[in-house]
Amino acid sequence: MNGNLSRFLASVLKDTRIIARDRQALILFFVMPVLFVLILSLALRDAFGDRPGATFPVLVIAQAGDRVGDSVEASFRTNPHIQLTRMSRATEAEVRAWLVQGRYKFAVLIPDDATGQAQRRVGEIMAQVPPELRIERQVAVRVLVDPALRSDYRKVLEGVLDLALHEVEMRLAREQLEQTLRITQGKDYAPLPDMEQTRLLAPLPAEPVTKGAVGPTPTSVQQNAPAWTLLAMFFLTVPLSVSFIKERDQGSLFRLQTMTVPAWVVLGGKAVPFFVINLIQMASILAVSVHVLPWLGGDPLELGDAPLALLVTGASASLAAIGFGIAVAMYARTTEQAASFSSATVMIMAALGGILVPKTVMPPLMQDLALLSPLSWGLDAFQDVFVRGGGVRDVAPEVLGLLAFSAVCHGIAILRYQGRL
Repeated sequence: MNGNLSRFLASVLKDTRIIARDRQALILFFVMPVLFVLILSLALRDAFGDRPGATFPVLVIAQAGDRVGDSVEASFRTNPHIQLTRMSRATEAEVRAWLVQGRYKFAVLIPDDATGQAQRRVGEIMAQVPPELRIERQVAVRVLVDPALRSDYRKVLEGVLDLALHEVEMRLAREQLEQTLRITQGKDYAPLPDMEQTRLLAPLPAEPVTKGAVGPTPTSVQQNAPAWTLLAMFFLTVPLSVSFIKERDQGSLFRLQTMTVPAWVVLGGKAVPFFVINLIQMASILAVSVHVLPWLGGDPLELGDAPLALLVTGASASLAAIGFGIAVAMYARTTEQAASFSSATVMIMAALGGILVPKTVMPPLMQDLALLSPLSWGLDAFQDVFVRGGGVRDVAPEVLGLLAFSAVCHGIAILRYQGRL
């Protein structure tokens, strides 16, 4: 046993020296993930959290002083996502041209005398005029949209517009009702209470629910820091598998096999240096996200209150990545096969697991398929700590999944190694 342990330590030292000689690769290992986190966290800063994020240029065509136009304008101006422009006059052809040119994304065309027409229609309704005998029709408010505008954004704008028009309807109906009561009740008339000032249901801002008590609103760095940490860990499978195959081609592994060196000595000697590199990568990304990113105008990374949970998650993700790399190395015949298969598979797992595209914007089917990716498990575990205030017990399911994935990959690699004796 002592002999195997000394062989194991010698193997670790040998691979550590090989990795340390390649300084360019070491720089890429640590610098590239950090740069990706900085760039993407700053670029997507306003798409997460409480900032306005995407803004939409909206045009409203309405006569000055028109109450319908004023209500629509007031509703749009309260929304920080909307850049509003109001004009009194513009032809439909001009508005269509502006949309095609990309000057506006959403345009509302309110006809002249919209308020007067709406008031007359309310009067007919209050007088119980049959629908087929009513003179006034519904006010024909038109909406023109840039087809490049995403459907979910369009629905948000349509919802704001619909709410504004509904408020006008209620206000005009109230005025008509008060006028009717004033005429019918005479001296006994009492003004109706102002329901806008005495709301029955008070609207409240959304409150994030965390596993702790009160937690932070998710930010871009809470998506990108763990995402690119995991991707960097799994991309180390490429140099790991390539180094294995190079030693096999040079005859080093064959000599070790003829000496009946146990598989755990050979495989562990390769795994330990990359395990340490992965943990250093994680620490550097988290440190930059906490201390450097705020200097550049980004949001600082909130690490939560469970450092042990972060360490356990990072270690299990590293073991999963190393196990995958070793399994690939045991079956690939050439360095080209190992590099291409490893990188392609990692990118597929990253795309599927919410690393490249957040799972929250995926359709339900893709969110279900994301459960097949070990990177998704790691990302969920990190966000359990960063966003939801979780601890070791909360990340246990994802950690156990990563360890199981690692055990399967290492088991496959050991069987393959022993099969070559």
